[in-house]
Amino acid sequence: MRTSVVVIFAIICCAAVPAQSQNPQATFTYLLRRSTTPSPRRLAKTSTGRLSSRSSALTNPTALTPASNDAQLSAAVADLAFAIGQHSNDLDVAADIFSPVSIMAVLNLLLLGAEGTTYRELLGALRLGNVPMKEYHRRAAGMTRNLVAEKSLELDQLAWKGKNCVVYEYEDDEEEEEVQPVKSKTKELRIANAIFTQKQLPINAKFVSLANQLYGASTQAVNFLDSLSTTSLINKWVSQATNGRIREVTNGQFSPETNMVIASSLYFKATWMTEFTAYATRPRDFFPDGSSRGGAAFKVDMMSLTECLPFYSDKASGIKMVGLPYSDNATTMYVLMPKDSSRAKIRNLQKQLSAKQLDSMISGMTRRTTTVNFPRMQLASSTNLEKSFRRLGIKTLFNAQQSNLNGMLDQSARNKIPLFVSQINHKVNLSVDEHGTEGAAVTVTLVDRSASQAYLNANEPFLIYVRHDPTRLPLFYGAVFDPRG
Repeated sequence: MRTSVVVIFAIICCAAVPAQSQNPQATFTYLLRRSTTPSPRRLAKTSTGRLSSRSSALTNPTALTPASNDAQLSAAVADLAFAIGQHSNDLDVAADIFSPVSIMAVLNLLLLGAEGTTYRELLGALRLGNVPMKEYHRRAAGMTRNLVAEKSLELDQLAWKGKNCVVYEYEDDEEEEEVQPVKSKTKELRIANAIFTQKQLPINAKFVSLANQLYGASTQAVNFLDSLSTTSLINKWVSQATNGRIREVTNGQFSPETNMVIASSLYFKATWMTEFTAYATRPRDFFPDGSSRGGAAFKVDMMSLTECLPFYSDKASGIKMVGLPYSDNATTMYVLMPKDSSRAKIRNLQKQLSAKQLDSMISGMTRRTTTVNFPRMQLASSTNLEKSFRRLGIKTLFNAQQSNLNGMLDQSARNKIPLFVSQINHKVNLSVDEHGTEGAAVTVTLVDRSASQAYLNANEPFLIYVRHDPTRLPLFYGAVFDPRG
């Protein structure tokens, strides 16, 4: 995989406000009074006019809590992912890929400002029980900080990471190609959060401060009524946070009631620990509804690799899983396939998965000489998560009369400006390839499948699960039915 980026953003609106509370002059005066005190850092413009993300990078937030691991909370994030995956039933979609960690980042900011029933519903979606707000954010911030740490604390040691096995290779003298030296191994993981608020909205300074200190969220006042400039500002932030991979998350169609946009981005770039054999990539058949059914197939660029890889196989269920480790030896893409896979079987597998089950499968993997055929992919998707959130029991958040986001507002505005979420959108751009060839002439080594102890041919629908192993947190999860995107 070269790069994967994701952006999720929630648009928060205000319902009709009683006439006596609609007093711009009073609100403006309030903000002027506040301006004499130190204000939370905001996104600043550099000399080139670009947005600075120095206050939104989670690589160096103001630390209120140290980096820590949390098995219960990481399992909650994984189970949230599996629950959202179960609700994906669009039969025409090429892939359902999303970032549980990025969704969690927005949930954390919503939880920071939610109260009453809305808070309980948001927390209930994570199935954590009745956790006090202060304790929850201490744990969530510590876990997030550990995720982006240079050396993460580990929940457990995976036995297979310390093992090795023999890879048998066979040279084919007829296959001689010009290939180039492999690029240096890289891994980059960045999470950025931002809060854009309507000018003169009496925002709670404590909410802004904690959002920055706990989750590295920057805050900036904008004018949503000036759609053109605000759209440009938000999209610039997104483009910068994702290294230009996602350039637009909004087309500027803000309603007059829009008061806030909460945005979170995740940028992940990594090379494989062992790269796919560059010139073994060939156009091969992919069967979107399974090869055993004799259905139509289309050609995809299929990569090949034979290597000592973590492998899991369960004869009773017919499930196979292979791990493709990244060069940091901390992050792994797990590929899951049922026997004679099809769209229906993948959907059924998604209904069965749980964090406990998958963690057990990963812990039980053993290294084997494994041949993997896996398609190149360039996937992009945009999803409205409101339907999934409602099915998880998060309902009042989207109701103008019932939503309780009073924690985002100053005491003077509580219960006077009814904030609610009108949209919660999620955008993913994911690229998978062999990574790395340019240069001298060499003899390409081709590896025969017959030398392998295990084999996974991803020429049918499959699941991917990109996990940060030390924290057990899923960076990406979802089903692929058409690798062409």
